[in-house]
Amino acid sequence: MNRRPSVSAPRHGLVPVYFWGVLLCCTACAEGSNGVTRMANGVRYEGRFIDPEAYAAYAVGVMHETRGEYEKAVVWYTAARTEDPESPEIWARIGAAECFATSAERGPRVAAKAFSNGIQLADSYYGNYFERARCEERAHEFDHALDDATAAVARRPSDEPANLLVSRLLQAEGRSVDARAWLEAFHGFRATSPAMNRALEAARQPANVTPSAPETSALAHSSARTQAFADLRAGKFEAARTRAQTDLGADPTNADAWVAALVACDALRDEVCFDSLLGALRTPSLPPSQTALAYLSELLTRRTGAGFSTVGAAPSAVR
Repeated sequence: MNRRPSVSAPRHGLVPVYFWGVLLCCTACAEGSNGVTRMANGVRYEGRFIDPEAYAAYAVGVMHETRGEYEKAVVWYTAARTEDPESPEIWARIGAAECFATSAERGPRVAAKAFSNGIQLADSYYGNYFERARCEERAHEFDHALDDATAAVARRPSDEPANLLVSRLLQAEGRSVDARAWLEAFHGFRATSPAMNRALEAARQPANVTPSAPETSALAHSSARTQAFADLRAGKFEAARTRAQTDLGADPTNADAWVAALVACDALRDEVCFDSLLGALRTPSLPPSQTALAYLSELLTRRTGAGFSTVGAAPSAVR
């Protein structure tokens, strides 16, 4: 009969090994509890530990902010800050949501404390400067906004939205030559998205040499910021949808691209596409153009039966 070999060891020999193992594990936990290694784009970053509850609350806040539910976003971002009080990123989101939850004129004052708290936590983080500049742009405080936008770029030179914001603010102050020079420099600095390429193309037009701030605002409000409308007028709805979704992916704040994509999906009777786009628009960086407003008016009339008046001729290519 086969007998199983005995593998037991003297207990007095295992006890020291066991306690040494526990001691080493505890030491490793203690030494690593304040830091976390993360990988991004193949680069290793050492950072602090963030409670999962903070991540969860932050994600819900982002969802509400994306939907334009700014007051709810503030509630969830505040909950995230409670779990992660050392995060300047959360303060930036609180400030942005507080700004857009109120009128344009009151926005900078309402959100001032949040942005200030974030900057005090980490002056090197660009986000609070960038979001404060967007808030000030909305209130037409262009001088202050330009200071904050350039501060954001100084902290993250490769950030395209921040550079686009600087260019817009220069345009708003009537400094079109400076705005074009800024875009040209960024275009030479790194590869750019379609949104940046469109802005540079517009800045290169002769009409943009030296307009005043009111003229610049009027131009921005009247000229479409996507070529998808040309495809819609030609009845090329699939091409219009592809182009509009590409533009919206490059710049989620492009209201014109969002409207064009909605119209194209409606014309193609693609309800899944239409529903998915309803929550895709981030807070617009510029108001919709008159072309976009006309298409949106026609779309609302077609889907609800209600009439909505807009300035300018309404399109009639989509039926």
